[in-house]
Amino acid sequence: MENHELNSRDKEHGPTHAVSHLPVAYELELHRIIQLDAYYRAKKDGFKRSPLDYWLAAENAVHRRV
Repeated sequence: MENHELNSRDKEHGPTHAVSHLPVAYELELHRIIQLDAYYRAKKDGFKRSPLDYWLAAENAVHRRV
């Protein structure tokens, strides 16, 4: 699909058309915040659970704050 086809298709959706991707810098910063939150949760808990458990808990907490 050519670029002008994308532009004309986007115009059909009007101002309610949501952007499907976040800026890369925002995604990287969000990832860093989640990573730090997960680490501190694990450290506080003594690293007793799976890293995925800490990551998911941190991800949920960060998304609620943001």
